[in-house]
Amino acid sequence: MACQPRSLSVHDLVAFDVVPSLVSAARLSGLSELFPLQERAVRSGLLTSPSGSLPDLVLLGRAGQGKRSICDLAAAHHAHSGHKVLLVCASQQAVARCVRRLSVYTGLRVGEIALPSDLHRLDIAVADLQRADRLLRSREPERLGLGFLICEELESLVESDAGELWPQLLLRCQALKAELPLRLLLSCEDGRLAEKVARVLRASLIRDERCEPVGTEPTSLLRARALVKLRGGLLARREGASLPVAVHAVRPH
Repeated sequence: MACQPRSLSVHDLVAFDVVPSLVSAARLSGLSELFPLQERAVRSGLLTSPSGSLPDLVLLGRAGQGKRSICDLAAAHHAHSGHKVLLVCASQQAVARCVRRLSVYTGLRVGEIALPSDLHRLDIAVADLQRADRLLRSREPERLGLGFLICEELESLVESDAGELWPQLLLRCQALKAELPLRLLLSCEDGRLAEKVARVLRASLIRDERCEPVGTEPTSLLRARALVKLRGGLLARREGASLPVAVHAVRPH
């Protein structure tokens, strides 16, 4: 009888180049044996250094499947590897909670951004949609080398007070990929939304196959409108890809 592979524990993450100090911090935050969704994300390249050849990732699973903790670990790992990380939350309250959670990863500069220039002093910058949008409109991501962007609770972002900014934010990330090895990580509980976003972005959908189906309710009108904007913007970009564009020099981080 063939042996089933053992599930990963947090200590096994050293094999994925996670340094022991981050492994210890992750364990203190509650990680021990990885949930199936977390393990699938790790084995799908979540902890691999960002590059232009790697697809973006969409994590799909119900609450309690470890999406938030594995996103936090990925943020700390990539920041420790020298990549600027931006984590986008739906509200200022969520921003504050996120900064507190990430404080377990000592040695990394984690904080909320008020101005785009704040990215310079932080390894992991946390922002709501409005401030993240302002940052991505600036030259700071290119100047400092933004490498990893995480959108937490995708459906909450879409339905937040600044939800209309969500498609533009992802469109700017796609534009930045022409100059940066930027990678996106999105987490979601709405199955239909996650599947459609993954299809539009051509991202890899990481699903916990052992959990019950999620997202059986119809996607809300707000989510549907956001997807239409995102799809239309990406189609316009791809159709205009052959047009000459201005190329800016990028200073390495």
